[in-house]
Amino acid sequence: MARLILAVIGVVLLAIAALALVWLLGQVLVGLGAFVVGTAAVLWRLLGFLILAGALGGLVYFLASAWRPSARVAAAPETVRLKKAARKAKA
Repeated sequence: MARLILAVIGVVLLAIAALALVWLLGQVLVGLGAFVVGTAAVLWRLLGFLILAGALGGLVYFLASAWRPSARVAAAPETVRLKKAARKAKA
């Protein structure tokens, strides 16, 4: 009778240990899933930021390189006089 009781207790303890391991595995998988979902969310927002930053940077680069003054800026009168005086001195 003692062997039967020990066998039943062993089976019950084995079942409890197996259920505990299944529960623990579930907890680990839930934690891993939360980590993966969190990482995906962070990377998705990072991708959105990089696309926006690249588009705005490209727009700024395009506008800065494509901009031209609407009228030519005339040289200062003194600069013109000095250049004419230098030409007369050489001649």
